[in-house]
Amino acid sequence: MSHPTSPDLDPELISGLLESLASWDPRASVPLAHTFMRVGDEEALTAFDDMALASPGAEEMLKDRYLSQTPNLAYLAGLADGTLGKEFERYLTLNGLDVSLLRESAFIEAHHKRGDDVGHLAERGFQLHDLFHVLTGYDTTPLGEVRVVSFTVAQAPAPYPAMIMASRPLQILLYRPQLLPFIMDAITDGWVLGRKAKPLLAVHWEEHWEQPLAELRKAYDLV
Repeated sequence: MSHPTSPDLDPELISGLLESLASWDPRASVPLAHTFMRVGDEEALTAFDDMALASPGAEEMLKDRYLSQTPNLAYLAGLADGTLGKEFERYLTLNGLDVSLLRESAFIEAHHKRGDDVGHLAERGFQLHDLFHVLTGYDTTPLGEVRVVSFTVAQAPAPYPAMIMASRPLQILLYRPQLLPFIMDAITDGWVLGRKAKPLLAVHWEEHWEQPLAELRKAYDLV
């Protein structure tokens, strides 16, 4: 059985990986993922593109090219308790999150440079990241973020969430192995739910603001 030739990783990528593993800041994977988008192995980057384009719902998304406007938080705050819109507004407010932040992510431009189709899928994905927290019920703690990125990778693989999902267990193994069961449980929780749930990326969630969150979770196998 032949084995693939080991790739020569760019020195900048190796340096970024070491820096990421040495930091407990949950944002440490951001510069690493940006570096990967610039100088990562081209075959690996192409594989990510191919997986995204082949993911459930991608064909539908590329037909209508749907992107939403920035949600009106005042409108969402006035909705009934338990609705998707109200719970989304509450999640943003309680966590002090800017609803526009991820919509302006530099990762969107980086993906568009790899092609309009890949760029569109990534852009819609960043629009939905915080909404995925609400739909899954995963919080914004470090383990909650691991759960939601694992869920995201299970639905549609992408470099940034996959980088978090892959690097955090290695970091814990190197520095705090006693935490390994917790990180592996978080990864497993998100991955299993993402594989079980119906595809979420192609849904126009902004048209469901007034619908009860519990009904949506049940309809999309998120219970």
